[in-house]
Parts: sequence; structure tokens; C-alpha cells
Amino acid sequence: MEEFEDQFNLRKRHPFSRYNLVLNVFQSMMVRAQLTCSIDVSYGDSEGQKLDIFPAKAEAAPVFIFIHGGYFRALDKSQYSYIARQAVKAGYTTVLVNYDLAPGVSVEEIVRQNLSAFTWIKNTIHKWNGDPSRITLCGHSVGAFLSAKILERYWPGGSGITKAALLSGLYDLGPMKRSFLNRELHLSDSDIENLNPVASETKQRPEILVSVGENETEEFIKQSRTYSDALTGAGVRNTFQRLPGIDHYTMSRLLAGRKNPVMDWIFPT
Repeated sequence: MEEFEDQFNLRKRHPFSRYNLVLNVFQSMMVRAQLTCSIDVSYGDSEGQKLDIFPAKAEAAPVFIFIHGGYFRALDKSQYSYIARQAVKAGYTTVLVNYDLAPGVSVEEIVRQNLSAFTWIKNTIHKWNGDPSRITLCGHSVGAFLSAKILERYWPGGSGITKAALLSGLYDLGPMKRSFLNRELHLSDSDIENLNPVASETKQRPEILVSVGENETEEFIKQSRTYSDALTGAGVRNTFQRLPGIDHYTMSRLLAGRKNPVMDWIFPT
């Protein structure tokens, strides 16, 4: 169970950088107080199936969807409201996705909930000035895993996804099963076989960014590189970034800024 302790225990690896989580919460509180927003909009029946929506001022605006990480067992959309400041400023209706967490629900159920959230957004986001034919999808950590699962889905009439930014992602549940994380995730061999994103099964093929920080663990770097290579091998065009000076916590903080390689790719000027 401790085989991947050094690879997945990020708070131990980055004892100072993790204080970015505190900054996230503070800035997110400020953004919710300053921007027009609809908080805790339900897309399903359970407590975790909620969205926070920050509408663009103009009608028929492009949509930015963010899915948080936390190893399927932690974190909350409210910690990422800060992302909406730059996205709304760029003219995007911004949606932050929540989902129920392990061990209360399985990883399979978490995948199902995120697929359901995306369906709801596609069908309903016009009420918040969003254009469902112009969606940028973004996920951080296992949020990148969940975004990859959305890209694998066949969506009647098309997904509307024009860009997908996969940041500091994990794409293989196998090492997680062989780590301390499985005390709460309860992953099985069947889960690994049936849930891991498969690049060759990617049905939605927008512009894709696979980005990872140079200061992240070898496992995060390896999985990002492997997934990007698999996409390329499957004929799916993508851009791979390995960003100097960036770790797992500072990667998502890039979404608070304006001029950096991730934001330049998502919101080019």
C-alpha cells in the first residue's frame, strides 16, 4: 500500500507550496462576492452533484468548464472560484463542477456523475449566456482523468468541445490502487480495466493540451507524457507541455494569472 507514497503524497513533497490551497480559498471568496454567480446549481439528486456558474455578460458566449482534482476523495469547487475572474474577463461563461467523493461513492460513480454534469451543461448553459457549441474543458489532476472520460464519450449532435486542457493529470488507476489512496478509493482490477482513459477510444478530438509541471513527481510526469504519446499514436493531435518551475499546486494557480503558457493556450489574445 505504500508503494507509491512518495509519488502521491504531495503535501509531504511540497510542504510550502500547498499553502497555495489557502490562497485559493481566500481569492475564491473574493471572486464570489464580486462577480455575478449562481452557486450550488443541482445537476443530479445527490449532495455532491452541484455546479457554480459565473455567466458572461454577453449572450451566446463561449463556455469554460473546470473539473477539480483531489484524488477522487477531497477538495471542492468552492476552492476554485478564483478561476472565474480571468475566464469571465475573457468573455467566457464559467462552470465549476462538483461531484460526490470517495469513499462515499465509487470512482465509477464519480465518472458517471461528471458525464451527467457535462450533459446538463450542454443542455442548460444557454440560460447563463453560454454557447454549448463553444466549450473549453479543463481538468486538474484527476479532473484531467475525468475530462479525458468526457472526451471518450459519443455525444449526440457533438460535444461542442473546441479545446480541452488537461493539467497535471493522472490517467492510470493502477498505481493509485497500489498506494495508500486505495484505503478510500477501493479500486479493483476491473475498475482499472474499464475506467482508465484509452486514447484510441477518444471520440471528441478538439485541440488538446496535456500539461505537467517539471517539479511534479515522476509518476505525474510519466503519466502525462504517456497519455500525450498515446493520443498522438491514435492520431489525436495534442500539445504537450512540461513547465519549468511548476509543481502540482502551482499548476492550477496558473489559471489565476493571465500571461503564462497555460493561459496563453486556453485564452489566446
